[in-house]
Amino acid sequence: MLKTDIDALKALFNAQEGPTITKVSSDANSAQVTLIVDERLTWFDGHFPDHKVLPGVVQIDWAGKLAKALFVQAGRFHQLTNIKFKSMVMPGTAMQLALHYNAVKQSVTFNFSNQTESFSTGSFKFSAL
Repeated sequence: MLKTDIDALKALFNAQEGPTITKVSSDANSAQVTLIVDERLTWFDGHFPDHKVLPGVVQIDWAGKLAKALFVQAGRFHQLTNIKFKSMVMPGTAMQLALHYNAVKQSVTFNFSNQTESFSTGSFKFSAL
């Protein structure tokens, strides 16, 4: 059963560390999460002193937490592959996280993008507990 309640997904993150999730649509093998990168996130403090950019590791964390909650509640993280950071994510950015689940491979691919840019992509592999 997919966990698509926005409040439940928001609860995965500390208030000053997670995205503002505004919409979730999903089926058994894919999900689209619409989110806004709040400019008050603690991740912006000191990452680049004169240029606030959301760290890539934070994008991976967000994608992994949402992938696990939506598709593999009973699994654990095993491997991260094909990570690419294509564009910088600035404070206030609105974007979508596309997740695609492959049950046979126990993997989830992710893509953060909006209408004009692809920010990051990659794949998580999970294993049974």
